[in-house]
Amino acid sequence: MVDAARHPNITILANTEVEHVDGFIGNFSVNLITKPRYVIADRCNGCGACAQACPIEVPNPFELNIAPRKAIDVPHGQAVPLVYAVDMDHCIHCYKCVTACGKLDAIDFAQQPQETNIEVGTIVVATGFSSFDPSVIPEYGYGRYPNVITAMELERLANSAGPTVGRLVRPSDGQPPQSMAIIQCVGSRDKRYNEYCSGFCCMYAIKNAILLKQMHHAMDITIFYIDIRTPSKGYEEFYTRAREAGIRFFQGRPSLVSEDPDTGNLIIEAEDQALGGVVEVEAEMVCLSAAAIPQPDADDLAAKLTLARSPSGFFMEYHPKLRPVDAPTDGVYLAGAAQGPKDIPASVAQGSAAASRAARVLSQDTWEIEPIVAEVDPALCISAQGKKCGICARACPYGAIVVEQGQPATIFTAKCHGCGGCAAECPHNAIQQKHFTDAQILAQIKTLLQDRPEEKILAFMCNWCSYGGADMAGISHFTYPATSRGIRVMCCARTDDKFVLEAFRRGAGMVLVSGCHPQDCHYITGQQVGARRFERLRTTLERMGIDPARYRVEWISAAEGEKYARVITEMDAVLASYDPAEVVRQNRQAAAQIARRLKKWNEDPRLVHIFEDLPLVEEVVE
Repeated sequence: MVDAARHPNITILANTEVEHVDGFIGNFSVNLITKPRYVIADRCNGCGACAQACPIEVPNPFELNIAPRKAIDVPHGQAVPLVYAVDMDHCIHCYKCVTACGKLDAIDFAQQPQETNIEVGTIVVATGFSSFDPSVIPEYGYGRYPNVITAMELERLANSAGPTVGRLVRPSDGQPPQSMAIIQCVGSRDKRYNEYCSGFCCMYAIKNAILLKQMHHAMDITIFYIDIRTPSKGYEEFYTRAREAGIRFFQGRPSLVSEDPDTGNLIIEAEDQALGGVVEVEAEMVCLSAAAIPQPDADDLAAKLTLARSPSGFFMEYHPKLRPVDAPTDGVYLAGAAQGPKDIPASVAQGSAAASRAARVLSQDTWEIEPIVAEVDPALCISAQGKKCGICARACPYGAIVVEQGQPATIFTAKCHGCGGCAAECPHNAIQQKHFTDAQILAQIKTLLQDRPEEKILAFMCNWCSYGGADMAGISHFTYPATSRGIRVMCCARTDDKFVLEAFRRGAGMVLVSGCHPQDCHYITGQQVGARRFERLRTTLERMGIDPARYRVEWISAAEGEKYARVITEMDAVLASYDPAEVVRQNRQAAAQIARRLKKWNEDPRLVHIFEDLPLVEEVVE
């Protein structure tokens, strides 16, 4: 960090938060708010005289509240920049710090938050992770029993720069412990809290255990685990070294930690899966390996930067294999545990990768984007007629659409990612997605259902996942019926419910709408938008007299070729159970109602040729 502070091309804006981000790749405008320190940074030399004079002590968050700090202090001794700050929540305004500062005159209680704006080409998100609070797990006694601590608290107690100067002592009596139990997966791999594995807990538990063994040879150390996960280079050897050092490992999640009130010792009850029975272990201290969780303000930052979040709450990458450090918003990159729990080597590697990706953009004068962007037809946009709408702007997960009443909607091409959700949501057909226009998709529907449509399964597939799944089924030589016909769209959000209705109006036997799994969507909220639309459509079809069994929604990843083949096989079996005459009857019965819902297409001159063979009429002619 010192090297970074001294670098001529790096500016550290400490004590500063991102308030608002606007713009697009290569041209971001970032509004920042710098909080007041109540200390003039250019005058403070970090001598610490003010902190020595301050009479107020408060818990120190850097030391996990184990040790105190003063109401004017630095976060820790190696802070960069080494400038003191006043904690106004605890300051009593005695002004002893002002006196101690003397001629430097660095204390300024009149400071106010400062707003600044900077122009940047790229953004790297490296906000790290937070630690799970084990106090919500009552069976482990954290917060009730003083000798139950977290792994981070153990790190500080064993650190030579920590509150006990590296001398490990029990919080209850200040005595060095002779035994330690370490419990893994506290708050992770647990359906009550977080189902994911934090990844690095096994290794740092083993590291702490070995360090304690080296400092205290006679200490009895026991680790309770579900599975030991040591997948990286040298990790398994490190695990073997711990076992050889005499550290005991019990496979089983403890069910209860209780305290002996006389000694303060802790009794851990757990199942030993190797022995097939329950064990009780007494230890003078218990260390909990708490889960890594997203930062508390991750949701707020995601909204400012238009980022997607995985079900676990961490920021989601554009593609887990092909673009693992790119965020869904072009020009924004992810590094370290902000994207998901990872250890130091993985974080360093991802940080280097993110810097390289950002440098690619900064080294170019212009940047090419995909041509599949949306465009507005001003003649059809009702906002231009002074009417209130804005549906497209609400549908865009990237903030690429701006709507002002009296003006047609404006799409910032550089911010558009081409999901097509706005085109499907617009009730007036005023937005089209280039290369995936209504005319192009309707022409495909028309062509694919020209011959014996009642025997066909029409499948709408998103480009990134379900279309890839269909391709995987083919190259893997999975066998499935030849009755399916596929139409590719960039995102399931582009699949307009009117496309499905048109498919049934043209006689389709069954329709499959497919897309990514919720956590895999490349377009932030595209899958969610599509899922809600498709669920509403199921009810609509039933009211029209079309059997809901003829309509299916499935989420299929690019790797699930077997699932795609199975879904088509199952749908083919369902279709075969129908009398073709019944399929035709249902479609004809619904045709008039469908035509009524599609009447806007009659007014669109771009679609006239599509309906020449089968006009959109609101009454069925036998």
